[in-house]
Amino acid sequence: MLFKKKLTEKNLHEVLRKDWENVLDALFRNIIANSVNGIGIICNTSREHPGDGEGLVQEELIYHIKQKRADEVRTQLKKIDFDHFKKIFENFSDGEQKGLDFYRIKNILINEIMVYPLVQRNEKYGLLIFDYPIEVEKTNKMVKIINGVLKNPEIPSKPQSETFDNE
Repeated sequence: MLFKKKLTEKNLHEVLRKDWENVLDALFRNIIANSVNGIGIICNTSREHPGDGEGLVQEELIYHIKQKRADEVRTQLKKIDFDHFKKIFENFSDGEQKGLDFYRIKNILINEIMVYPLVQRNEKYGLLIFDYPIEVEKTNKMVKIINGVLKNPEIPSKPQSETFDNE
C-alpha cells in the first residue's frame, strides 16, 4: 500500500501555526491548484464559519479536490476512508516512514498517487494529494513552497459576529 519515495530534503510535517484552515487554503492555492499533478487535500477538519482560521476536528473526512479533477477522482478518493487515513498517519509517526516527504500509494486512483502528510498537535491531519510520478526538481520546489507557507505569519481568526458584520 505505501511505498517510500526518495527523501528530497529533511522537512517537518508539523504545522505549528494555529490557523490550520488558512494553511490548508494557502497550500491548496499555491501547490495543488498551480500544479498539473495536484489533485486535492483530504483532512479531518472544517471551518466553523468563514472567519475561522483554526477549524474544528470532524468525525468524517473533508475532501478538497481541484475543480478540474473533481468528476474524475472524487469517487475513487473516497477509498481513502477514515481508517485508511489514520493508518497513513500511524505509518508516518511510527518511525519507519518518518523523515520522508512524499509517499506513494497504489490502488486508489487508476494511476499511483503521492501524498504529503501534515499534522497539527496530533489531532488535525491533512494529506496533500498528487498524481505520481513527479520529477525530483518539482518535488523539491513543492517542499520549499510548503516550508514557506508554514513559516508565514499566522492570520488570526475573526469571531463569527465580526465575519457576518463585514459581509
